[in-house]
Amino acid sequence: KGLKGQTREHVLLLRSLGVQRLVIAVNKLDMIGWSKDRFDEISQEVSGFLGGLGFQLAHITFVPISGLNGDNAIKAIEDPGASWYTGPTLVEALEASKSTATRALKKPLRMAISEVFRSQQGTTTLAGRIDSGTMQVGDVLVVQPSGETAYIKSIMVDGTSQDWAVAGQSASLALTNIDPIHIRIGDILCHAKDAIACGDTFVMKAMAFEHLLPSPVDLHRGRLHAAGMIQSLIATLDKASGDVIKKKPQVVQPGGVARIKIKLESKVPLESGQRVVIRSSGETVAAGLLE
Repeated sequence: KGLKGQTREHVLLLRSLGVQRLVIAVNKLDMIGWSKDRFDEISQEVSGFLGGLGFQLAHITFVPISGLNGDNAIKAIEDPGASWYTGPTLVEALEASKSTATRALKKPLRMAISEVFRSQQGTTTLAGRIDSGTMQVGDVLVVQPSGETAYIKSIMVDGTSQDWAVAGQSASLALTNIDPIHIRIGDILCHAKDAIACGDTFVMKAMAFEHLLPSPVDLHRGRLHAAGMIQSLIATLDKASGDVIKKKPQVVQPGGVARIKIKLESKVPLESGQRVVIRSSGETVAAGLLE
């Protein structure tokens, strides 16, 4: 059906979260006999939209598929009507799209807690993904925002016991010398020497999905959810250059980029460079980068 509302919203969200490479599956082409003309039409329409948002077309791949029988998902299309397509399957395109991001091994340790368990032996086990840095058994960690400390008793990665874990891995940690009452889902684990700061007021560069104006909102980053409000609209910005277009606008239009000030009801562990999503009444209204 082409570029509809939900697809547009998802693309805006991806752009605001810093995604650079896209593999776009054009689904249900079997319903129109694997029409090359329709595939090309959709590809051109979506490419124009993506190019206007700043995506590099060299990093975008279009793949025709049919989800009904899995045509071109893993195996090539057998229908003679698709003989014009000689490109990769969906899985091949995904595997070929290597990430340009390097793991943040040298940055301070940051691990967001996604699960908390307590054993009968008094050990607290946490699970989460390491965003940056490294850790090893015996390290002393700080849990933010509580500021409580704990020792790493053991580390599990992919079901295997390890002495260490690094950025990019999902790990389960057995901790000692801490009461689970001080730990919540969404908290951040870090080392004491470079612990993440906690605050309740943040400035962010946001892409608007809906009209933005000072109002109550919820801030989300992974499992961290915090209630607050858009305190002020500082300026609208040029999408490409980031230059200020207008200071103190009364409202930011959907699709616009702006610098906004967020005030939360409680202090949370967040820092500049992190990407967050702003929601209101159950819908995403903006997303972007903390400054």
